[in-house]
Amino acid sequence: MKTCKREFIRKMKGAIRFLSVTLVTAISCGVVYGQDPVLPQANLGSANIFDGFAGEPGFVYQGFAQIFNTRSIYDGEGRKTSSDLKINSIVQINQLIYLSPVEVFKGKLAFMVIIPVVQINSSGSGPHIPRANPSVVGDLTYGTAIQWSDKKLFGKAFHHRAEIDVNIPLGSYSNEYQINPSAHLWGFSGYHAFTMMLTDKISISARNQLNLNSRTIGSMERAGAFYNGNYSVDYAIIPALRVEGVAYYLRQFEQDSFAGDRNYYQNKYQISDTRESVFGIGPGLAYFAPHGLLFEAKVMFETDARNRPAGTRSVLRVTIPITK
Repeated sequence: MKTCKREFIRKMKGAIRFLSVTLVTAISCGVVYGQDPVLPQANLGSANIFDGFAGEPGFVYQGFAQIFNTRSIYDGEGRKTSSDLKINSIVQINQLIYLSPVEVFKGKLAFMVIIPVVQINSSGSGPHIPRANPSVVGDLTYGTAIQWSDKKLFGKAFHHRAEIDVNIPLGSYSNEYQINPSAHLWGFSGYHAFTMMLTDKISISARNQLNLNSRTIGSMERAGAFYNGNYSVDYAIIPALRVEGVAYYLRQFEQDSFAGDRNYYQNKYQISDTRESVFGIGPGLAYFAPHGLLFEAKVMFETDARNRPAGTRSVLRVTIPITK
């Protein structure tokens, strides 16, 4: 009986923690047999091409439409489980950015806020299908950044940004559901994004981010710290149209803990490793329209997943300057 319960916990671990793969969506699963906590929101493949760029001071709106479809669920050793559980999501990310004229450390001070709208569904043939909260409001994210533009690195044009973000747990959450739009915790992260123009036609961009989490509100559970990164290389077919190769990577480097004990889930539930990871890669296309408009479309296929589902992620990104 204990062996069956441990196996069920291991399978559900990978299954119901998965929505942390969306930009600002996470699952709360504390009611599933003492399951370990999930990672909160992560930017996986939302922003790639020209990520280090910023325009003139003023307001910019960025919208991201992201669809994730589960293919399979993988355990802590990267093996595909027999579970047919599918947890799919559609996320609309609304981001407002303000680049100020104020100079700090020879860069421009900037601020941003993200408000997500989430639709989640779950299906499968098993008797313990986790229930998804039908509410759609995700957690708010606030960030403060310094943007450096028109710099040089190794003689190449170099644009980059450093930012500190706070995840504020204002989204929809209820103990009645195992899957919620809100992570139900405070998250703190810092990242550096850059774009280097190798030539007029070729550029590379990357975003490297570290994330720390508070305990889940009303619980002693805490998801371990993790890294996530976005990467791209692009080529201009014509000046306004670029084809790109994009990728992202997530790696949790701390074990989840309970009351400060990082061995709790190993000792109590025999889950040997609570850390998760995934790698996604695929093609993309970006069109730079007049007046600073940017349209980016891409599809990424996940592999090397551990303790989570792997699937296909499709993203449409729109950038619209509001003021000049």
